[in-house]
Amino acid sequence: MSVDFNRLKHFSMTYVFMDEEDIACEYEQTEQVPVVAPDGNSVSFTLKNIDQSEDKDVYSVVLVKEGDDEFYIKSDYFDDAAEPYPLDVEISDDDVKFILEGEDEVMYLYGFFE
Repeated sequence: MSVDFNRLKHFSMTYVFMDEEDIACEYEQTEQVPVVAPDGNSVSFTLKNIDQSEDKDVYSVVLVKEGDDEFYIKSDYFDDAAEPYPLDVEISDDDVKFILEGEDEVMYLYGFFE
């Protein structure tokens, strides 16, 4: 099953820092509507932390599709905003879960269908 970025209408992200205690940060899409590139191979949107006392920044996110099952994320949330990070993808009837795993953290980015 392929991911159609035009069908994804809302995004949220959970970033889990795995230490002695797991710490989860929740991010929600801002009011800005996601923008899909004319070729349909990327979508851009912005996220902000649900807990504004924790983090007031707004982060730009670009998801890039380079094949039916090859996805990357670029975001100024990361130290190198231009670096494309490869994502694992899980698709259900309600949403698409993009997963980025690091050494001591994991990011779950959810795209919700209409």
